Amino acid sequence: MSSIYEELIKYSKLLSEKNLVIGPGGNTSCRDGEFMYIKPSGLTFSEISVKDLVKVEIKSGKVIEHEFGHKPSSEILMHLYIYQTSDIKCVFHAHPPIVNGLTAGGIKIQHMFPDSVVYLGKDIPMVEYCTPCGAELANLVINNLKNNYCIILKNHGALSIGNNPKIAFTRMEILEGLAQTLWITLSSGVKLSDVRFLTDKEINDVLNLENEKFRQKLIES
Repeated sequence: MSSIYEELIKYSKLLSEKNLVIGPGGNTSCRDGEFMYIKPSGLTFSEISVKDLVKVEIKSGKVIEHEFGHKPSSEILMHLYIYQTSDIKCVFHAHPPIVNGLTAGGIKIQHMFPDSVVYLGKDIPMVEYCTPCGAELANLVINNLKNNYCIILKNHGALSIGNNPKIAFTRMEILEGLAQTLWITLSSGVKLSDVRFLTDKEINDVLNLENEKFRQKLIES
């Protein structure tokens, strides 16, 4: 069985392969007891391996000196705040281009099909732009993450969480797929006001289906 570090690298690389990040952008991390392991700053996902992950004490934020001199991602505070205030095990931050494009244009990403409800949860909150890498953004994230699995960071990117790297990646991929569906719909000439989004009742009905409750448990196992 693969270690959580190997899984983190595997699914982090998929962010690059699926064009959800470009170059050294984006960052991922996982929790292991009292520590988190996070992507190093300045390296691309395509070139990193387990030995490149940077170890950070969650409670204090102390960075454990890395044998290669790597520094943690510049978004370290966002990851730290999440782990310090929850029992979340894995955090993925990426720059999905269609999500970014639509939301920069003022278009809110909403549910259009049941699978997105099951994987992303009832709401997909979007926080307004603020300067990356600081406490302001980290606080915005943790204040909007409660009871949600994905957050859109306007003019910046998106963040997804999970009990393992696979589901954190899958949520990011589904979020971008949802945005792509909306983009295709609008590209066909349909007005945004005429797009058929799922209603609150329909979303709740999906979440209350016994089959979907079972699938939600499998997702986080």
